[in-house]
Amino acid sequence: MRILTIVPICLVVAACSGGDEANNQAAAPETLAAGTWQTSFEVTQFRSADTGTPALKAKVGDKEQGSTCIAASRSVEATPELFAGTGYSCTYQTSYIKQGMINGNIQCTRPELKGTINMSVSGTYTADSFEAEVDSNSYLPGPGNFRMTRKVKGKLTPGACQPAATDAEGNASAGAAGNASVGAKESKGG
Repeated sequence: MRILTIVPICLVVAACSGGDEANNQAAAPETLAAGTWQTSFEVTQFRSADTGTPALKAKVGDKEQGSTCIAASRSVEATPELFAGTGYSCTYQTSYIKQGMINGNIQCTRPELKGTINMSVSGTYTADSFEAEVDSNSYLPGPGNFRMTRKVKGKLTPGACQPAATDAEGNASAGAAGNASVGAKESKGG
């Protein structure tokens, strides 16, 4: 009778212990890895947030490619442009990029717009890729405010990258290669 009770307990313990090992192997790294991240952005929603024509020229279906360097000596929190895309200069307001989760709020500017664009980022990552949704709201001094949602995907490419030079405040210098998002915009017909 005692053997009939012990055998099922041993089977349950053996089955559970193998599951933990598989979960540990599939677990995401502590944060996004250093290196060059190739990104793709696609506009999934875009609309005016006031009565004016949106100051940013975009439409649903617009696509863009980019590349951002996360240097080994810097953290992902030092490169918010990874989630913002080409043409933005940004700083994190809040960020949580740990254990497979991406959550953050970024405040950005663009040279052609007066005012700020606040972005909310939510997504997941693995050792060599990420997917996120970025919701943007502009806060411009006049008409032209917009709301935009983009799907962002990133893939880590092999090899080290060279970060851009930074100023005293940690901002990448304009025109420096490597850390700035560099992309080519594609537009779907419409």
